[in-house]
Amino acid sequence: MKKISSAMVKMAVVLLAVFSLIIAANAGYVSLKPRMEKHTVLNNAPTDFYANITVRVFEGEGCECVPLRGVFINATGRDTDHLTSGLTDSNGSCVLQLQFDKTYRMSIQNGDHESVLFDFLVLEDQPFTFNLKKVESSSGFASLAHALFHKLELVKKLIK
Repeated sequence: MKKISSAMVKMAVVLLAVFSLIIAANAGYVSLKPRMEKHTVLNNAPTDFYANITVRVFEGEGCECVPLRGVFINATGRDTDHLTSGLTDSNGSCVLQLQFDKTYRMSIQNGDHESVLFDFLVLEDQPFTFNLKKVESSSGFASLAHALFHKLELVKKLIK
């Protein structure tokens, strides 16, 4: 009889331990579930990610390259409403933050240099380097007309 009651006590202790583990595990799952759902909601929320696009602008070629300061850089989103602009620093650099996986039209303008206009898709942090060519000035009127023509072309392209 002692063996039977001893076995029943052991079985009761084991069952009690199993039920305690089940209850504890269930309580842990219940307490984790709201955090997991909250995390899932955050993952599904629309979030804009930005890349650092570094634009470096120089004048000259080879060893005679010099950085251009104060060059206007503008980036206008083609498939997003995001736009931003900046000026190059004393190293000829300007960093713009643009949305990943979006297309932008970038324009680079400096009064006495030819302008640059191009479209690109932001895939990652990207560096761009440009060597701007000085606009030749054969005569004052001709160079002014040439500069105005380039500005009009740029405005036409930006409007499209």
